[in-house]
Amino acid sequence: MANIAHTRGIFSGGIILTIASGFWSLLALSFWPSRPVWTIPAAVAVTLLLLLVCIQRLWSTRGIRDPQDPVAEAKGKRDGIWFGIIFGIEGALIGLSCAWLGNHGHGDWIPIAIALIVGVHFLPLAKLFEVPVYYWTGALSTLGVLACLLIHDFPLRVLGVGLVMAVVLWLTVAYLLARTRVPVQS
Repeated sequence: MANIAHTRGIFSGGIILTIASGFWSLLALSFWPSRPVWTIPAAVAVTLLLLLVCIQRLWSTRGIRDPQDPVAEAKGKRDGIWFGIIFGIEGALIGLSCAWLGNHGHGDWIPIAIALIVGVHFLPLAKLFEVPVYYWTGALSTLGVLACLLIHDFPLRVLGVGLVMAVVLWLTVAYLLARTRVPVQS
């Protein structure tokens, strides 16, 4: 039987990833001056659909209790501390890169720097939360952003970065929803 706390964590993470993917898709599309009229509604629809499914799956876990497991409880607390550390480092790196890029006249590069930092942060989270697909999320988003650096037209580069981030996160959430089942209470 899967640990209900782990299952809830996956669905909660799915909510966060879905919101982030919505942000990245809208950022990307704002850099596409000749975008077709249907693209923003489509991005919003995909984001809302995934968000609703994540919320429904999380809601379906209410009332299910984990058996008392002091080892799992201690691991949960330790994981929470490590998540705070990883999130703090990510936030500090984003803040420092935004400040440095902004102060040196390279503010346009901020979304690209953020995307790289966010992509890399999935690598330790994969091990910490025991969600192996996060290795793929981190690798694909980081490599995708780096590949976008080969695009010479800057707005097109940011469009590519935003779309890479949005699609990788949407696919991660869809995969997690397809693979994660709500445990049956015994």
